[in-house]
Amino acid sequence: MNSNSEPRWVPKQEKAPGVVDFRCLATGPKGYKESKRRREEEEEVLDNDDVGMMEEENTPMEEVQAAKRQKSDETNWRPVSGKVWKEARSKASLVMKPKLPTSWEQKMEEKAMKKMFVERKREAVAEIKAKRKAVAQQKRQALERKKINREKSAVVQTISKTSTIKKMMKDKKQRKLLKTA
Repeated sequence: MNSNSEPRWVPKQEKAPGVVDFRCLATGPKGYKESKRRREEEEEVLDNDDVGMMEEENTPMEEVQAAKRQKSDETNWRPVSGKVWKEARSKASLVMKPKLPTSWEQKMEEKAMKKMFVERKREAVAEIKAKRKAVAQQKRQALERKKINREKSAVVQTISKTSTIKKMMKDKKQRKLLKTA
């Protein structure tokens, strides 16, 4: 097993030009999630944290108390506005990293790749929708056939006397028979 100090080995990732990756495209039934890698990674991080906590519990009590007594870099001044909860901000230009310029050819290449990806995705989704529609139509047709066959195979008895019909209307079960026939 790997120790905590060693990072986990990950093979070198190679991206082939002109290939679109559909691995994360949700093509399954609605509500279906293909991968659970993120969840597994989070669980792994939590497990590592638990191991770290176990190691920290073995520290002597004096070290823990010393750590508690340590104070962070607190300033003894108070802002004039009185809003002590606000942090001193730095300029946005200092925080933001400058965006490196890309060449026109590279921009056009990225644009073409994106267009190709969107087109393929649209085709894949359309194909899935067509399959779903075909299945739904088959189900509808099967239900219609069943209904027609049930009506064909039903045993029907013609009642010519109106007095019999009147008697049947008085009884609930007989009334049901009249409706189905």
